[in-house]
Amino acid sequence: MRVAIVESSSAIGANCRPIGYNRRPGQGADVYEEGRRFFISSYSLPTGWQIEQTDAVAAPPLAAVDAEVEIRLSTPLNSLPLADLCSANTNVVIVCDRAPMDEARLAILRGVLSHLERAGIAPQRVTLLIAAMDDETPNYAEPPHGVHATLDRLGDYASRIHVVQHDPEDVRELDNMGNFEGVPLTINYRAAEADLLIAIYAMQLGDDAYCAGSCTTITLGVAGAPARRELRTTRFYDDCIEPSELDLPLFQRVVREGARRAGLMFAIGALVDANNHPLAIYAGAPINVDDALANAARALQECDVGAPSYDVVLAEPSRSGRTSGSLFDAGLAAIHISLGRNPILMRGGSLILPIGRRDDDGASARAFYDALTNAPSPESVIRQLQGRSLQAGEARAYLLAHAMQRHRLIVAGPQRECLARDIHFLSSSSVREAAELAENFTGKHPRALIVRHALSTTPVFRGALFTRDSFDGREFAAPRWN
Repeated sequence: MRVAIVESSSAIGANCRPIGYNRRPGQGADVYEEGRRFFISSYSLPTGWQIEQTDAVAAPPLAAVDAEVEIRLSTPLNSLPLADLCSANTNVVIVCDRAPMDEARLAILRGVLSHLERAGIAPQRVTLLIAAMDDETPNYAEPPHGVHATLDRLGDYASRIHVVQHDPEDVRELDNMGNFEGVPLTINYRAAEADLLIAIYAMQLGDDAYCAGSCTTITLGVAGAPARRELRTTRFYDDCIEPSELDLPLFQRVVREGARRAGLMFAIGALVDANNHPLAIYAGAPINVDDALANAARALQECDVGAPSYDVVLAEPSRSGRTSGSLFDAGLAAIHISLGRNPILMRGGSLILPIGRRDDDGASARAFYDALTNAPSPESVIRQLQGRSLQAGEARAYLLAHAMQRHRLIVAGPQRECLARDIHFLSSSSVREAAELAENFTGKHPRALIVRHALSTTPVFRGALFTRDSFDGREFAAPRWN
């Protein structure tokens, strides 16, 4: 028997399609898209569900990265070209958000150094300052292994610039930029005293654009330890949990002010995919570059859906490919779906997260599991972490606990059931079992949305506020915003 899933009378977005499915004797309902199998058989859903699916359109990487960098440096956003901002006597500091070992950062650095050389600046006047951004990466007095060898391959000019790894614990290298919103703005003196301060960074598709960018590279990346600790306190995450439509997030306001006081004049950033291939590059005034990349990421991530809210969302905790993630990845996908600016999962709805791996061994994952298992409930997790400065894994646990207060989170797949329960997920062995569990909360005829690659896909409803659901005759008097 072939069952057609009836779409809502509201307009379905270009990337959101109703799905039909077949039922064979003795088997679950394999989900299809236009007659073609889209998922493996574990994606079996009960009959009677109204199902839509959405996925971001894969963007092709830039074909000529070096040429794109040259164009952006020559025609920057709201700024003079880089060569016009300096002269032969200018002392230049380039702050990179991490060691430039990947395609995007290397192409950007190569282009920047080429423009500085053409401006007549001696390489001895140029310093590459590598930010300390990652909790899991130790800070060393010497630059990361391999950076000097990489610069040697970029040519004679690049091989003669200074390379320094920022150490946030070394107070001798910090200049005091004052205090803003309770954050002590101390910045590496090389950046603060530069005649021309440039920021280089790359943002992966799916990253939080408000926590990335050139201003973050300066204010967090080359700041002192007290500033870094304060910027990771829960008050900055609380501002993201209940975002204001009128003001910039507190984190963004602070990092922009810190970058302004440090004298950041020029930025060049790249948006990269899950394989770190550049998708877009912008250069120019720092805030304009950060906003342009955030808008580019939003355009690639957002996908239209046919309803303002859904009873059930099934979200793949992955960025690309068909491989599902771990419990750690599922936590990030849950945050992305549940705590977005305009979440499409109704309050109290069920979020099903299929996973394919059992656990993670990284430091952030261990901190994530520890924070959740050391508390008897999501409410206790929030109370225990409230007001503290959080490591990356603890921050994910804190945000996930807030998501658990809004929605029922069900993981499905080969996971350690005791661990899933200990970190306060509902646990099931398959998607079919998770769907039957969700029916206990939503009823037998829920409106469901399948989100492919939920770590880099943002479902967005842009349709009319008043729609009629042809599936069960219900009327939406207004969108069920969370």
